[in-house]
Amino acid sequence: MKKNSRKILAISVFMIGCLFGGFLSGKLMVKLDLISAGRNTGDKIVLLVALLISLFASCLLAIIIHEGGHLVCGLLSGYKYLLFRVGSLTLIKRNNKFEFKKFAIKGTGGQCILMPPESDDPQKVPFLLYHAGGGLFNLLTAIISFLIALAIENTILDIFLWVLGFISVIFAFTNLLPIKIQVPNDGYNIMMMLLKPSERTAIYNMLKINGLLFNGLTPSQVPVKFNELGSEGFYKTAENLIKGGALIDSLNFEAAEKLFDEGAKDDTIPYYQLESRSELMFCKIMNKAPAEEIDALYDKELAKFIANAGKTFISKRRQMYAYYLLYKHDPQSAEKEYQAAMKLKDTYPIEGEILSELKLLDVVKKHAANNI
Repeated sequence: MKKNSRKILAISVFMIGCLFGGFLSGKLMVKLDLISAGRNTGDKIVLLVALLISLFASCLLAIIIHEGGHLVCGLLSGYKYLLFRVGSLTLIKRNNKFEFKKFAIKGTGGQCILMPPESDDPQKVPFLLYHAGGGLFNLLTAIISFLIALAIENTILDIFLWVLGFISVIFAFTNLLPIKIQVPNDGYNIMMMLLKPSERTAIYNMLKINGLLFNGLTPSQVPVKFNELGSEGFYKTAENLIKGGALIDSLNFEAAEKLFDEGAKDDTIPYYQLESRSELMFCKIMNKAPAEEIDALYDKELAKFIANAGKTFISKRRQMYAYYLLYKHDPQSAEKEYQAAMKLKDTYPIEGEILSELKLLDVVKKHAANNI
């Protein structure tokens, strides 16, 4: 799907949500008598404040319910717990112990990552319930909320239930309907796995890699068979990112650059394209590419992406550390990136990536010291 098509789809989803929200808001205001003289000003202010609080609480609760749906349905399907995140608050399980970490991905309110069950045939591993669980739980929440709201007369609770129902419908709608804007949503992944069994292997392998990295393997230590996603094209950029990450971890920057160059030209999934561009810039710096090539990559779009992702992703600090130390020859700015990476390593949830990134930071430092 091209960029213009994605924008049209995003606008369409937004407009439908606005129309539904406007309809529901009008019904709610009529029911609560907020647009007539039936209530005094003080009562109206109290109800409007309750409406705003309900909106905030409902969004938070809808996120928890959505990720909880993935968790419950995933566990029922034989998957194992790895990570549960709401906002930046992240609960991981490692070595049979739970730990709190801090992690976030821009544009996502939460996340639930599970390890798929062992299988010699990934295409036969259950996937539908796990991937649909979040949206289904939101839909069930909406139905229950609306039914209770219709049956009770408590005004404040009425407000909360109507708002929760509305937010839950939006969550279900935007997750179960196949949509691919920055990244594919649950519905799109389900559609692809139903239409193309090879995509089941691709997603299974990506989940497996996540699990192995969580448990301490570095990218180059992950068995090669999982790096071959088996995608017919949709996740080709993800495959290049995974293989390129393994090559970087092995310090083979020249081979990695070729893979990231392919990914940087593929706009199928914009998020993966930006990830490829950021790693391509790092490889070019390590490979002493001409300045014009690095400057052409590090434009405003990539700078913004790295700055946002760098708040939680240690890899972005490593990329900018190399940028300032080896390319800009600015040791003060480089030191700030290094210290930011050291701070992130204490809260970053993926142990294998931490080990890899610390090694790469040390390699960059040695390159600078040896004037390589």
